[in-house]
Amino acid sequence: MLDLYFDIIDPVSVNQQGEDIGISYRTGIYYVEKTDLETIQSKYNEIQKKYDSPLAVEVEPMKNFFNAEEYHQKYLDKNPGAYCHIPASKFKKGL
Repeated sequence: MLDLYFDIIDPVSVNQQGEDIGISYRTGIYYVEKTDLETIQSKYNEIQKKYDSPLAVEVEPMKNFFNAEEYHQKYLDKNPGAYCHIPASKFKKGL
């Protein structure tokens, strides 16, 4: 899952993914189980070696979670011509 995640984001970009800009586009990995932190940190360190700039991906325990508004749920299914910075080929990769 982390490999796919790092494959679809720009891990050195702060508050921006594709053409979307703002604090709501901040990338992060938020964990529930503290036992997952070692795996997350290992992958993070592996990815960091590929970049000269520091990664901008937050790694923190999850403090809260809210489902997106209904109109954002399955957004591309509801709006097939909408913009998405993730190429369609990447969606198939996760299957």
